[in-house]
Amino acid sequence: MKKKKFCLSDFDICDFKLIGIHSQLEPHKLAYLINSKLDISFNRMEKDLDLKLTDKIVSFPIFEYFNQEWDTKSFLICNKVNDQYMDVPSSNLFTEEDLVQVEYVLKDHKRVDYLMKIDDELGIFDPQIIINKLSSITQISMVYAIDSKKIKYPEHLILE
Repeated sequence: MKKKKFCLSDFDICDFKLIGIHSQLEPHKLAYLINSKLDISFNRMEKDLDLKLTDKIVSFPIFEYFNQEWDTKSFLICNKVNDQYMDVPSSNLFTEEDLVQVEYVLKDHKRVDYLMKIDDELGIFDPQIIINKLSSITQISMVYAIDSKKIKYPEHLILE
């Protein structure tokens, strides 16, 4: 019997809706505001989303919510993480400067601070409902839908 090899591109991994959120809040504060506005309960996952980017592993905070009525999972993912390095010599003879490098889950959406991923295997979910509710939160400057089929690295959003 001939063996068949599967590639990640053989599977449709875009069975989710994605919402981009712009906010300067800390992840736990944003999760709290979203919980109170949408009457849900995002909880911090025990493990962060660990991605191998360039030569190091970067951890991104992630929150999870399971909706029993719809039998779906939703995730709130921090899209940006600051990495600090101390090895940069400064113009001053006696000190070193901190170099801050920003890493992203989705590099093609660098301006997005947070991503809300909603599993939607049946394709029936309308993200505009959540967008309308989230746009009323004053600490969120912008919220919009992102086309999940146009993401360059959708494998970064495989969370389970």
